[in-house]
Amino acid sequence: MAETPSLSRRPWATGAAIVGFAMLAVYLSVIVAEGNNSLFEVLPWALLMATGAVVAFASAHVADLRMARNLLLGATALFGVIGAVSLFSIGLGFLLAAAAAAMGAARISSEKNGA
Repeated sequence: MAETPSLSRRPWATGAAIVGFAMLAVYLSVIVAEGNNSLFEVLPWALLMATGAVVAFASAHVADLRMARNLLLGATALFGVIGAVSLFSIGLGFLLAAAAAAMGAARISSEKNGA
């Protein structure tokens, strides 16, 4: 019987998801504080940020190592692009989430190779 992955088994994936959700909350709080509540300007960015966080969180719960690694690589790319685009405002947090997701993918690769 396959072992169910727990949050403690893939802490880098969980950390990337937590940082991603935290940065989404920071983004939304800044937008609300500025008074810019245009749904068409905020929603696409918020959905991209949430997608990266959800994908990173899902990778902590996937039993298949290949799928978990691929999900983390996707989250790394998404967080990295968002971090680069928003570097001068909230981008450093997303770059931190990208680094955590990349570390998680590297750890899964080393698990897979038997190291």
